[in-house]
Amino acid sequence: MNRERLLERAFLLSAASVAISGVAGGFAVAVGLASGRLSLLGFGFDAAIDAVASVVLLWRFRIEARHPARAERAERLAERVVGGVLIVLGLYLGMSTIQALVGDSHPAATPIGLAISLVSVILLPPLSVAKARVAASLGSRALRADSILTAVAAALALISLAGFAATEWLGITWADAVGGLVIAVVLLREGASAFRRQGLSE
Repeated sequence: MNRERLLERAFLLSAASVAISGVAGGFAVAVGLASGRLSLLGFGFDAAIDAVASVVLLWRFRIEARHPARAERAERLAERVVGGVLIVLGLYLGMSTIQALVGDSHPAATPIGLAISLVSVILLPPLSVAKARVAASLGSRALRADSILTAVAAALALISLAGFAATEWLGITWADAVGGLVIAVVLLREGASAFRRQGLSE
C-alpha cells in the first residue's frame, strides 16, 4: 500500500476514534463521577482524551497529505501532545486510585456504566490494532502513541467490568481502584517514553 493510501486510512481511523471515543468517553465520565467507579472514570477520561488526541492526528495527517515537507514537524508536535496527555491522565488516575484505596471507597454499579464498558470492550481493541498497524507502516510514533491510548481505554473498560464483578459478586471493594492504579503506571511509562524518543530524535 502506498503512503497516500496509508495516510487516508490513518485519517479515517483517527476520525472513527474521535466519534467512538468521544461519545463513549463523555458518557463514561458522567457516569463515573456519579457512581464513584474509578476504572470507569479513568476509561472515560482516557477515551475523551483519545478523541482529542485523534483530532490532533487528523491535523497531522492532513498536513502531510497537503504539505509533505512539513510532515516531520507535525509528527513531532503530535507525538509531544499525545505523550503529554498520557502523563497527565496517568497522574490524575494514580492520585485518584490512591485516594480511593486509602479512603476504602465503595463504587456503585450502574447499568449504563456496564453497557458503556461492554460496548467499548467490543469496539476499541480492533480500532487500537488497526491504528498500530498503520502507525508501523507509516513510521508514525504519534499514531502509535494514540493506539496505546485506545488500547488503554479498552483495558480500562475491561477492568471496569471485572471490578464490577469483583465488587458485586465477591465483595472485593478495592479491585476497581487497584485496576485503575495499574493502568496509571502504564500511562506514565508510555508518556515518558514518548518524551524520551523526542529527546533522542532532536
